[in-house]
Amino acid sequence: MLTVIEAIILGIVQGIAEWLPISSEGMTTLVMINVFGKSLTESLPMAIWLHTGTLLSATVYFRNELKEIFREIPGFIKYRNLQNKDHTLIVFLIISTLLTGIVGLPLILFATGWAEFSGKLATAFIGLLLVFTGLLQITAAKRAEKKTEPALKDSFIVGITQGFAALPGVSRSGITVSTLLLRNFQASDALKFSFLMSIPAVLVAEIGMGAMGFLTIDANSLLALFFAFLFGILTIDVFIKVAEKFDFSKFCIGLGLLSILAYFL
Repeated sequence: MLTVIEAIILGIVQGIAEWLPISSEGMTTLVMINVFGKSLTESLPMAIWLHTGTLLSATVYFRNELKEIFREIPGFIKYRNLQNKDHTLIVFLIISTLLTGIVGLPLILFATGWAEFSGKLATAFIGLLLVFTGLLQITAAKRAEKKTEPALKDSFIVGITQGFAALPGVSRSGITVSTLLLRNFQASDALKFSFLMSIPAVLVAEIGMGAMGFLTIDANSLLALFFAFLFGILTIDVFIKVAEKFDFSKFCIGLGLLSILAYFL
């Protein structure tokens, strides 16, 4: 259970960190473990819950793209042609979301089952995953950028990689944007596709977590969600522009190494 102050702080952290390739889930989990004294088992469901706030932010920000997708759904259902270029984005989101669930669900169950993780060990584990994310970003940044439309193969690959973001410390935006860059997408398109992918993926994750009884929703968890939404909507446009130009890989690696070092101190 969160206090009012804890809920506000976590909502702000989530709202700011979600758009950056530094793992908002890892950041909120680290705050809950190291500042608020929560266990990993307590922290992970709340970290996932906070994504609902930024899901709503992304829905508002990409409302025009989502309207266009919904207009195309009847035609997709009628013809069910996976190769139709008019339905490329719908197919991409459906396939990537399904694969995210297949990969992500076992990882969520694995992570929430490690009740015996000490705070220091969980922090070091998250640190390792942050370093991995940073190294992946460095590799992706070296690739040429030229594709603008996702193909079926891209849907499968990015869906699988997004599933690994169920682990705290693996940035959902970081790993999906890096994968899209490795698939030779332009940076602006990689960011757009990544954030659109977050909407159905997070929605499915929240439904699944609720069905399995991991989430306990009370007034303070709703307060945290509100602040995640508020700061998400205030920062998404700025950070999308910043993320196109700024190298966050060094920040990821540095924070990861500090988290690992904390285990030995």
